Amino acid sequence: MASSELQPSAYVRDFNRFEQKYLVRVDDAQALAADLAGYADPDPHSGTEGYAIHSQYWDSPELRFFWEKLDGQKFRRKLRLRRYAQGDAAFVEIKQRIDRTVQKRRARRTVGELVALFDQGALDPELERAETDPVVREALVLCREHRLAPKVAVSYRRRAWFARFETDLRITLDTRLMYDASALDLARPFETGSWILPPALAVLELKYNQRVPLWLVALVQKHRLELVRFSKYCAAADLAFHGGLHALAPRPR
Repeated sequence: MASSELQPSAYVRDFNRFEQKYLVRVDDAQALAADLAGYADPDPHSGTEGYAIHSQYWDSPELRFFWEKLDGQKFRRKLRLRRYAQGDAAFVEIKQRIDRTVQKRRARRTVGELVALFDQGALDPELERAETDPVVREALVLCREHRLAPKVAVSYRRRAWFARFETDLRITLDTRLMYDASALDLARPFETGSWILPPALAVLELKYNQRVPLWLVALVQKHRLELVRFSKYCAAADLAFHGGLHALAPRPR
């Protein structure tokens, strides 16, 4: 399959998605969650402590995706395999940014299927042609063309809310952000890694299609949240491969 068969716009959702990220102190998160209760319902999987997410990020030998982010390229992509603490489901995810808009496409498989497919088939054009899912096929093309391999694993706990009236709005709060650049087995997520952010800090993210509602703008102002530009992968890769030279992990003022 020629790379021209997979244009950047292929398989993209038919709406624009925007993201805003804020740095939050964990000690302040409970008050924020209490204020959200009047406008949003918690994800039933969240519970009181949130649910665990483990992501394996892929990149080229020269860290192409990392440098595209640092260089501020208007169109860029990244590939990750993601699983959750419970169950055997896992996802191939291609997240791409076109200027300020974000699209995420993903396909679901079992952990075993993904480990086998991407271990044995990442550079095999025959598997690309045999694959029927467009997201998995595009991921295999990216792996072959850019010689992608797992570079960093990232884990954290997430609480999530769905806005009660704005159906496009999702709010997430990520705590305990950690990484490991050596324990890269999707089937056996690392248990003890290094901190991306100090444990006292969390990342609040607003994900929406059109605009942030006024009630949420008011809550951001009330809690004096600090807007940050932050990529979990790039911050982890910076710490793992450059000793944090580029200071991509935000710190409170």
